[in-house]
Amino acid sequence: MKNNRLYLESLGCPKNRVDSEVMLAALIADGWEVIDDPARADLIILNTCAFVEDARRETIERFFDLHRRRSKGARLAVAGCLPQLVPDIAKSLVEADIVLGLNDIPRVAELVREKRGASRRIAAPEFLMTARQERVATLSPHTAYLKIADGCDNRCAYCAIPLIRGVYRERSPRDILEEARRLIDGGVREIVLIAQDTTAYGRDHDTDLATLLRRLNRLPGEFLIRSLYLYPSGIDGRLLDAFGGEKVIPYFEIPLQHVADRVLAAMGRRYRRADIERVTDSVLARFGERAILRTTLIAGFPGETAREFDEMQRFTADAPFDYVGVFGYSKEQGTPAGRLRSLPRRVIEERTALLRKTAETAMERRLDRFVGMRTTVLYEGFDADSCLATGRALQQAPEIDGITILTNIDRERPGDLLPARIVARDGVDLIAEAL
Repeated sequence: MKNNRLYLESLGCPKNRVDSEVMLAALIADGWEVIDDPARADLIILNTCAFVEDARRETIERFFDLHRRRSKGARLAVAGCLPQLVPDIAKSLVEADIVLGLNDIPRVAELVREKRGASRRIAAPEFLMTARQERVATLSPHTAYLKIADGCDNRCAYCAIPLIRGVYRERSPRDILEEARRLIDGGVREIVLIAQDTTAYGRDHDTDLATLLRRLNRLPGEFLIRSLYLYPSGIDGRLLDAFGGEKVIPYFEIPLQHVADRVLAAMGRRYRRADIERVTDSVLARFGERAILRTTLIAGFPGETAREFDEMQRFTADAPFDYVGVFGYSKEQGTPAGRLRSLPRRVIEERTALLRKTAETAMERRLDRFVGMRTTVLYEGFDADSCLATGRALQQAPEIDGITILTNIDRERPGDLLPARIVARDGVDLIAEAL
């Protein structure tokens, strides 16, 4: 096959990364050679993010950057979330030779081979990967995201995910376990469960996330299991018991978005401040200092009063969350909140900056508690650029929580799960010694 050099770039979340890995595997099987320089590629695919306005802006800027850099005769494809949100995107991005929706992921090689143009209709998303689809690891040889479901039915007032990813749909437990076994056999030592709402898992298969975690925990091999995107009202005693499994990391990413009851109701969130406190109290009662908590908060939602913002500020300063991500409200067309009158942009930016400063101060204090703790570190390898041996501790999810620097690596091999003691920290990065 001539002219078969492929450059694929994935923007946005881990769910996008998994989609990109499926496309890569299909194209490699069809004879494409992956390269890391778009200027030398015969085909460039940009897997896009369209979650909020800033993400769409970054996507468009990157698209035109790749367009400027592509060589004569090279084709440029725009894929994923942006075409799903804007099905007629080809009318404005006339530079795109190919437009791919989510349903096109499993047949990307066929569409590229047949030189399908950019005028095809983008249908409502139905695709959900299965264990039959191969993936190419792009995160690490030792860590892999495992997508257990896609789409979302929560219909939060501010969120465009249902408009992009469609209705909730989930994989069968058997299919998930099959892929998990393949990942473990291939050397993966940390499996990270992802979905738009992992706590929703099981409703289509008469099961639940707790049962899935128990079944994964029973698989043979030396590996760890981490879960992301836990909806607060989906955390109960049964799920906490499952988090007590030997291989399950007691890491709780619980996106709260706000804490004032009236704002939570306006957001369409199905819990209130008292429910949040019950959940965090239950987690801490069950796991104590072993529990790692992360959340995200939105400042400046339409109608948010100064008093409600102050309530969130005080909560952030005192709450037991080790990691807090702060975002300013983004008005999304097609969402219920998009029809509301937004606060002035200046107010949103000021509140976001204030809340982010409060969160950073609270995180500094909380992360200090890790120093002196025994933990397990997934050793990723020696970084030649920094001359450091690096990995991630149990306290750190991939891509969002920093890394761990190991000070005394000798004969250890990348992929080893090492008992270690955290001796210091540098911002969100940890410094540890293997025991």
